[in-house]
Amino acid sequence: MFNLKEKFEFLEDGEDFPFYNNIPKLSNGDWLILAIGVILFLLIVNMPNSLPKYRPYLYFLVTVIPALYVCKGNYGIFFKKLKARDFKTIILCFIGYILYSIIILIILNHLGVPAHSDAALVARSKLIYLVGLAFQLLGEEFFKILLLLILMYIVFKYSNDRNLTITISIIGTLIIFGLAHMNSYGNLLQVLLLQGLGSIFNLYAYMKTKNVIVSYIIHLMIDLLAAI
Repeated sequence: MFNLKEKFEFLEDGEDFPFYNNIPKLSNGDWLILAIGVILFLLIVNMPNSLPKYRPYLYFLVTVIPALYVCKGNYGIFFKKLKARDFKTIILCFIGYILYSIIILIILNHLGVPAHSDAALVARSKLIYLVGLAFQLLGEEFFKILLLLILMYIVFKYSNDRNLTITISIIGTLIIFGLAHMNSYGNLLQVLLLQGLGSIFNLYAYMKTKNVIVSYIIHLMIDLLAAI
């Protein structure tokens, strides 16, 4: 039995992350399905813009469907009822991201790096409608979560060290998610600092609550802010 009250005590709510330590256990085929979903997401990100209006739904299909499949009907692994304390997490993470993004944009501007936030891109785009955006953001959240769990499974398998597993997996997830935005933004510094490291607020919300609904609400609030 692992002691959850260790290095990452601030993330714990009495429930551990699923799958990485074989609780519940996934077959090799299940892990392959999750990995294929993550790979397909990255391929879709780098697709030509010939079918932009379908892209949000593809993000959703290649990540959410595999995640629900491996749950074998136990969808509570990812989706849980919101608790009163979850709203505090949502508000603090939302405010934290807004403040962080403002600071990073100022720094990038000072360095002469042209940059803009995801929210600003959504506000300017006429191709992303609210329904499509809702599907897309859920797909993005599941992409990050599946990537996190896959990395945790790999690192834990060889290290048997939960703290090291969480540390490496967080770093890897943020870097890969940031680099996935290179096709849209084309600036390495921006995607690593803003889209990559900036995603720590959503990722933290999931890791704190083990509830994708919480991180999804934060992501949705951030992207809808500029559309108001």
